[in-house]
This record gives sequence, C-alpha cells and structure tokens, in this order.
Amino acid sequence: MKKINWDYSKLAKSYDARADYSNILINKIAKRIKLKKNYPVADIGAGTGKLTKLLVRNNYIVAAIEPNFHMMEFGKKNIIKYRKIFNWKKGTAEKTNLPNNSFYAVFFGSSFNVVNYTKAFKEIKRILIPKGYFCCMWNHRDLNDPFQKRIENIIKDEIPNYSYGDRRKNIIPILRSSKIFKKIKKISVKFNYYMTKNDVIKAWKSHATLEKQSGTKVKFLYIINKINKLVRLKKENKILVPYQTVAYIAQLN
Repeated sequence: MKKINWDYSKLAKSYDARADYSNILINKIAKRIKLKKNYPVADIGAGTGKLTKLLVRNNYIVAAIEPNFHMMEFGKKNIIKYRKIFNWKKGTAEKTNLPNNSFYAVFFGSSFNVVNYTKAFKEIKRILIPKGYFCCMWNHRDLNDPFQKRIENIIKDEIPNYSYGDRRKNIIPILRSSKIFKKIKKISVKFNYYMTKNDVIKAWKSHATLEKQSGTKVKFLYIINKINKLVRLKKENKILVPYQTVAYIAQLN
C-alpha cells in the first residue's frame, strides 16, 4: 500500500482544541479485552495526547509514539500533570522503536487511517505480547445534526467530491486482510461535547483531511472562513457538538 505523508506541524496548536474521546467507551474496551491497571499499552500516533490522557488517567502504563515534534510537545504538556507512568518516543506505526512482545494492547486514536497498513500490521504483531490486542478509534461528528449538516454543505459546495477517507469506513475488512487478527469487533458510544466558538474554529483549522482535499492553502482558509462566519451566527458562545466515538478491536491470532 502507498505511504501516506501527513505533516501536522502547522496544525498542532489547533489540533488540541478537538473533542476528547469517550471515556465510557475506553472503559468498555478495557472490560472487553480484560485490560487491567498497570498493564503496558502503546498509543501510536499519540498527537497532542487526547487518547494518551485517558489511558494514563485509567492507570495503564503508556508508551506514547508520535512522529511529529510539535504535536509531541503539546502532548507532553497535556499529560505531565497526571504524574503517572508514561513515556513519549518519536516513531511511527511502521517503525515504533518499541521492544518486541512488550505490550498488552496497542491503541490508535484518529491515526490508523494515515498509516501504511501492511507495514503497520507487521510492527503491531512484533510489539504485542502473544494474544495481545489492537484498538483503533475515531470521533465522528453526527452529520445528521442540523448545524453539522450546514457545515458539511459549505465543504461540499467547495469540494463536491469531498471524502473523509478510511476514518469513516468499516475497518473490519482491512483488519481481516492482515491475517493476524481474530475476534474483530466494532463498538461505539454517542456523546455530546460543548465547545466554544473559538475552539470549534481551531478544531477545523487542524483538519488535515480537509486541508489536503482543498488543494491549496488559499482554498482551505476560504472554507474555514465560511465555517467561521456560520459559527459566529450562533447566539450562544458554547456550541453543543454531537459525537460518536467509533472503535474497532481485535486480538492477535
């Protein structure tokens, strides 16, 4: 599969404004895979620590892997206050720089869709313990929500063939194709997240998929400006954004 190049250096500052993942779902995943306190896990493509933070708070020993220096610096600041066992390392899904057979589970928070699957599967198998677990997840906005529909219309007006790519696809066939997993399941939890107007705009400024499909920086900023104008029309400063955290879990054969 082709290598996808994603550079989040200029998006790091605004990326941190995005919604957190559902901790309810994290607990459901932990129960399903029998993940217990102080078990070692890896958060691959940790970014600014959105998922890392939840894993640390739930008392797992976390190795956070992130290739981008700017994202990692934000992540370190977000996690350091918890004073629990975790470690940041520079690496990728294809080359984590982690030891063999060392982790009970590997997690991907909004990062699995930008990896080379073939190479990542080999690396996952290498670093997991026998019968270890895989989990990837994304936060999906509810596109049936009236306000979110208006945002989608702005995007589709400018980019008629806009696609969210693999992040909104069913990942189960991709996991099956690896031949290394069994007990593949999809689980999800709906939740509402309140964001200030400024944070809504910041989150959109961090949207790498939108930036790539815009084609040019000028067009990307034009779309962001249109979304900004729509958001500013809201009377309330905090906007309720309906989300669903969607996760896929699997066990090594």
